[in-house]
Amino acid sequence: MRFDRLSLAYRSLTVRPIPVQSAAMSIDDRSASRAEARRRARLAARGELPEPDEAVPDEEPPRRDRGGFLARMFPTAPPLPNRPDPLAGYAGDGPMRPVTERLYLLRRNLLPWVVAGIGAFVGYLASLSYGAENVLGLLGTFIMFGSLIGAGWFGWQRPTLYGTAAGVLGFAIATAIVLFSFARQGAGPDTFGIAAIGQLFIQALYLAGLGFIGGWYGGYLRRRQTQLSADQRGRRPRRR
Repeated sequence: MRFDRLSLAYRSLTVRPIPVQSAAMSIDDRSASRAEARRRARLAARGELPEPDEAVPDEEPPRRDRGGFLARMFPTAPPLPNRPDPLAGYAGDGPMRPVTERLYLLRRNLLPWVVAGIGAFVGYLASLSYGAENVLGLLGTFIMFGSLIGAGWFGWQRPTLYGTAAGVLGFAIATAIVLFSFARQGAGPDTFGIAAIGQLFIQALYLAGLGFIGGWYGGYLRRRQTQLSADQRGRRPRRR
């Protein structure tokens, strides 16, 4: 009887399955995943990231950042901290967007270029009336260029645009006053010849060019001052 019991116990032990293969497979899976992780780490260290499954197409750049003559002449200035988007509420589109976008900015923020245009007119008229050798003429030149710089400072959204608009406005006011004074003295359209018209055109380009340079410089000073102020605030020791 004892021998039969031992034989039955031996058969039960030999027949019971031992999951050796499944353990080996789990070890192989873990080894493969670790090897894949090490391979990816080596690729990342060399700067060779693995190729994605699907190539993501490049997004189309925003329409306002596209090139063009106006975009090159009056580019978008870097945003200032704690300032809203200058084009918030503008929904224009189409081939005339570069024009309507800049007209929208000028209409929305009138003070920088209108006030600066009046200052440029006063300085321009003084420089023409007294000349560069006179103290008043020299002072008028400083007032004119300082007004154009102020247009770029306060018109930080498009400094060159606001500076150029201020220069053109100053020239328009001065030309209107001069023509009005000649008209009161009896001068008509026949009085002004081609030479006078050409001189007016050159003066218009002169004021527009000064406005462009002054506006650019004013915008540069505004961004530089903002950056220096931010650096000074970051360097201040915190009070405990």
